[in-house]
Amino acid sequence: MNPIRDIKGEHASIKIILNAMKRLAVDMRLGKFIDSYRIVQIFDFLHTFTEHCHYEKEEKSLYPALLEYDIPWTVDTLNHLKNEHRLAQNYIKEIDTLFGEYLSGNTLVINTMALSMIRYVELEMKHINTVDHVVLPLCEKLFDTKKSKSIACEFIKIQDRSVGHLKHLEYYKLLSMLNAENDILSERAY
Repeated sequence: MNPIRDIKGEHASIKIILNAMKRLAVDMRLGKFIDSYRIVQIFDFLHTFTEHCHYEKEEKSLYPALLEYDIPWTVDTLNHLKNEHRLAQNYIKEIDTLFGEYLSGNTLVINTMALSMIRYVELEMKHINTVDHVVLPLCEKLFDTKKSKSIACEFIKIQDRSVGHLKHLEYYKLLSMLNAENDILSERAY
């Protein structure tokens, strides 16, 4: 396992989820059908995989490994990225609360929930862009084989503890389905 490729792959998966989430939010704002089951699937992925696996890999393994190289600007950049994780988690809590209200019959929260979903998507896309184009290229330059293997071992432990194999399979199916839906929608646009 290459930890840099692993993070990039996870970002690609998260982007599939984010695109689906944005589509749902736009549909909600347009008054279209709200697929509550799909929302639950997406939130499950965001809670279990993104918050408890992906963020943990970055914060407990990748970022500390990068800080070992004592490059002055990395401290501020990595602290900023951690703060974005907290802000993203706050958006998810807010969306969870609003979704609960919606399921209880309060349809007035739909626009607020959709707006929070869009803000979450924008934040995560910006965050992924920073990690992919600033942090990971630096890691590629600095990490030798030994360091990469060490981080990869930590990643495996985090992933096994946070997600496990059966949940991974469930998410793979979800991502495949969402990606296929995205392809169909893209074809319709032409």
